[in-house]
Amino acid sequence: MSPRSSPPSSSCYRAFGLRLQSALPLPELYPDDVACGAVDEAIDVNVRLAPAPPPDAPEILPAVRVDADHFWMDVPRVGRFLVRNGREMIVELCPDAPDGDVRAYLLGSAMGALLQQRGLLPLHASAVAVDGRAVAFIAPAGSGKSTIAMHLQHRGHRVICDDICAVEVGDGVARLRPGLRNLKLWRASLGAIARSPDGLEAVLADMDKYRVPVDAPAEDRVFDVAAVVLLGWGEEPAVAPLPGAEAVGALIANTFRGQLVAPMGRQAAHWRQCLDLFNAAGVHRLVRPRALDRLAEASALVERLSLDMSR
Repeated sequence: MSPRSSPPSSSCYRAFGLRLQSALPLPELYPDDVACGAVDEAIDVNVRLAPAPPPDAPEILPAVRVDADHFWMDVPRVGRFLVRNGREMIVELCPDAPDGDVRAYLLGSAMGALLQQRGLLPLHASAVAVDGRAVAFIAPAGSGKSTIAMHLQHRGHRVICDDICAVEVGDGVARLRPGLRNLKLWRASLGAIARSPDGLEAVLADMDKYRVPVDAPAEDRVFDVAAVVLLGWGEEPAVAPLPGAEAVGALIANTFRGQLVAPMGRQAAHWRQCLDLFNAAGVHRLVRPRALDRLAEASALVERLSLDMSR
């Protein structure tokens, strides 16, 4: 087998336990120079620039087509994105598309589709390593997943992933690997750590939300999941386990781009993955006040929960 010869413009990265070769710079991912000198079989995913015509697949939303092996979307003023067979991501750029916007869709919806095509469970979550094990926070958008991950980082814990966390369950143990090496934070959350958005890249050109590089990225290894935590709002910080049906329902509801599950024909497999994750790690609900100056109380509860789940 001859060594892989990479095009001069391509770079190699790793994320979610996968090796990617990309014609687009992807600074959110961990560089992997070893992969670019490896044989073809060492590359899990190729990201390339090329025409991306719509596949012969059902249209589930305007300008979004999905079946078991294809995901396609057309984003105005940004580009077309085609994901095939869990191995290929094709990007057709619009003229003058902002680089950050392209990466937001590629590493967001398109990446979520790719992970599902590969049979992984992508949670809409942020995760932090606490005492060597992962605590994953799930919640709808705007519920503070990245904010609490940021606060735990400032207490000395390492961020594993943000926005998307890809989970595998085997032998009764849930595991995940590092994903994107930044947090996405609104301006108000930056204020909680006395940080200005100056010098930070906006997630989308017209959005007051920013990519914040993590201080100390988690090393590229598998992390066992100590707990999954569903975030909610309340007057006083408190944490409690969720019963089975409610817990599995929360995992289903907080699957990243869960609307793709049915058109991909993954309903049964997805339900099984969520049930297995509940059996392996459980799901707890953490309620806390909206006031950012009370994040320390919530973070202390997370640290105590992780310790209790490790015993």
